[in-house]
Amino acid sequence: MRKYYNYSVKKAVTVKNLTTIESLEVESGFSYPEEAHDFYELVYIDRGRLGCRERKGSVILSEGELFIIKPNTAHSYFSVDEAPSAFFIFCFHSTSAALNLINEKICLQTEEKRVFFERVREAKCAFAFPFNKKLKPLPSPTFAAQEMVIIKMEQLLVLLLRRALKQSSFIKPVMNSSELETNLASDIIALLRQSVYSRITLDGICAQLFYSKTYLNAIFKKSTGATIMHYYHGLKVEEAKRLLREKVSISEISSRLCFESASYFIKFFKHRVGLTPSAWYSANIGQ
Repeated sequence: MRKYYNYSVKKAVTVKNLTTIESLEVESGFSYPEEAHDFYELVYIDRGRLGCRERKGSVILSEGELFIIKPNTAHSYFSVDEAPSAFFIFCFHSTSAALNLINEKICLQTEEKRVFFERVREAKCAFAFPFNKKLKPLPSPTFAAQEMVIIKMEQLLVLLLRRALKQSSFIKPVMNSSELETNLASDIIALLRQSVYSRITLDGICAQLFYSKTYLNAIFKKSTGATIMHYYHGLKVEEAKRLLREKVSISEISSRLCFESASYFIKFFKHRVGLTPSAWYSANIGQ
């Protein structure tokens, strides 16, 4: 009998879930206050123009252009012209480090635009339209429409990444072992930074990067001097300190950083820092 072998397909882009979908038409004078959140925000201009302020400055988006805002990036929107404008916003979670390659506004090409509007069509078959922040599933949606929204989102991102890779002169098609380890360590750090306001496990990282725990920890420790989870916990602690400086309450910090409880967060912080959050604040900020 012929023997068959399974092959684990490596996914370069994974959209974990949707946060919001918005379809907006705005008049002259429109402005949306600054906000930051732990998920990606994709804005596409369907008609007119729209301004976006973020850490790199202001970007003016025109009809047919798309812009992706990275997690935890403060941003705001404002109208540019006297004429009204219409745009879509898709918000989603992803820990795919490859998305860091998309860092400029993009004018969608024909195939990319087709996939974008296929995603809009599937979204209308899954959720109440017009979309408005909190998604409301239809009582009788088209079969697997929600799943198709995710599939079309991933397809669009893959097309955009292929274009970014083709245009980049810095991407090497073949890497030696040293370059591979450096890139893997960088990918892991990107995943950890994107997950400070959520939870990530070593098993989850291995599943996304398709390497064993032993190998990933070994190359990560070689590059950073720390194990993956020790480094991740350090990022959580530094973010907690930043929030303490901003006088965010301990219970709120615990919730934002996805700890099981405030008491567990206090124990975790004291184990890493040697002081409770309150004692650290008093010693460093409250003097």
